[in-house]
Amino acid sequence: MKKTFFIIALGLLLLSAGEALSQGPPPIITHPDQLVGLLSSILGYVWTILGILVVLMFLYAGFMFITAAGNDDKISQARKMVMWSIVGIVVMLMAGGVMLLLENFLRGA
Repeated sequence: MKKTFFIIALGLLLLSAGEALSQGPPPIITHPDQLVGLLSSILGYVWTILGILVVLMFLYAGFMFITAAGNDDKISQARKMVMWSIVGIVVMLMAGGVMLLLENFLRGA
């Protein structure tokens, strides 16, 4: 199962990279606002990929709860998956907060 998640994540990453590389060479960053824009766009892609993965993890954990049929090991594994999904959401929110702090620092606000 871990291999499947890895393959899906790698495929999404490669699709995003192919789209970015097909637009030509990146511009040279000469101003802090350009750096903030670049970091915001990268964070947008990362949030999209992580959001999809978190939703898939919640769905899979729910499927495991439903099909556990009283098996304590499967229920425990599903609970761990829900816990790590919540940790993923917290990390995503913290990354957004760090981005806002960095943006305010670079723009001098």
